[in-house]
Parts: sequence; C-alpha cells; structure tokens
Amino acid sequence: MMQHPFRRFLMIFVGVNAVLALIVWAVLGWYTSHGDAIAVPALRGLSIEDAQRELEERGLQVMVVDSVFAEGLDPAAVVMSDPEPGFLVKSGRTVYLTLNLSDLPSMPVPNLTDLSLRKATMDLTNKGFVVGQLIMKPDLAHQVVLGGQYKGREVLAGQMLPKGSVIDLLVGFNNSDSLVEVPNLTGLTLDEARIFLAESSLSLGSVYYMGSIADSTQALIVRQRPTAGGNGSQIRALDFVDLWLAD
Repeated sequence: MMQHPFRRFLMIFVGVNAVLALIVWAVLGWYTSHGDAIAVPALRGLSIEDAQRELEERGLQVMVVDSVFAEGLDPAAVVMSDPEPGFLVKSGRTVYLTLNLSDLPSMPVPNLTDLSLRKATMDLTNKGFVVGQLIMKPDLAHQVVLGGQYKGREVLAGQMLPKGSVIDLLVGFNNSDSLVEVPNLTGLTLDEARIFLAESSLSLGSVYYMGSIADSTQALIVRQRPTAGGNGSQIRALDFVDLWLAD
C-alpha cells in the first residue's frame, strides 16, 4: 500500500530537521567543550597585574596591544578588552588589552580663584583635569570657588600636573542655618550631581553602584536619598544626599 504523499513528505521533513539539530548540537558542543565556555570578565580600571590574574584564573591568556589616554583612570590601568566583557570564549583564548598611558602629558592648572563653580569645572575639564571633591568652606563669597587642592595640597594657577589629575575645589558658603530644596538628580552622572549639590549648598553622601558597572564616569543616578519634592524635600544646608548609580 502506497503512503500518502503528504505523510511521506512530513516524515522526510522531520527526519532532515532532526539530523540538522544533531549536527548543530555536535558543533556547539565541540566549540564550547560541552558547556565549558568562559565569559570574559570586566577589566576596565584594573591594573595590568590584577587583569592578568583575573584572566589566568579563568584559563585565558593576556596580551597588551595598545595604549590610549582615558580620563579618570590610573596610569597603566586597563581601558578596554577585546573580546569585550561578557563575550563567551574557549579556554586558552587570548584577550587583548588596551591600557591607559603610563606617562601622561603635563598641563598647566587654570586659575580657579573667584570663579563660579560651573566656570571652574568647565576650565578644568577643558584642560583635561578631573573635578574631585567639592569642599564647602564658610565664606562671604557664596558659591564662589576659593581655590583648588591636589592630593590634599593647595594647587596654584600655572602649576604643571599630569593630564587627568583629580583636583578638589574649595567652594565658599555663607548660610549654614538655612533650609534648601533637594534637587532631582535622577539621570545625571556623578560629576554632574556634584555640581548640582554644591549649587544647592548640599554635600555628597554615600555613593552606591548597582550591578556591574563598565564605566563609572558614564553611570547614571537611578535613586537618591532624600528624594526631591514631596514631604521632607527641604533639608538643612550642607546635609548629605546619598546616591545610587547604574549603567
């Protein structure tokens, strides 16, 4: 008795797909050593020694192939990896690293005294420096920059410092008894929030990073305490605001 043509076609179709599925499974099993694929870890910001240890603990090789300048990272710290973090590779794979320049060019510090906070921040950024802590000081010159510090010491206009150096700013403040509104910081970077807080006569409290952060300078604020608006949105000047950031 002859099979119905459609039934015969269906049996052939199912058989061919079953064979193809077995071939794909076999190829994937061979490539990943039956589930032993390794995820490349996040290495940005690590020293070359720490990055090498992280990779070798996972059975991966490391090779430095380039160096660039990246603000906010220590000299010789890892800037990027190839493959990127999270990429699945086989044991023994070489991960290529790009490092931050170890010999950073020096730049003259711009004049900071008697400038507004935004102007001082802009001038430092344009010169390749990074704004660090905003230190509030009692002074008649309210919200005016009184000077800068580098590693706890006064920094003068024209002083040569490595590009990317972190400079703290001393900011004048003349009314510590007043109540101020808490600004809405959601969606800002940490550097942007520092300026908003200083302009609101508030201090940066604890900073928390949620989950894996590839680049802390680009992470955005997703939560703050106290919150902006509503009850309790006014707090004493110089009080602290805690922040949570995520990619």
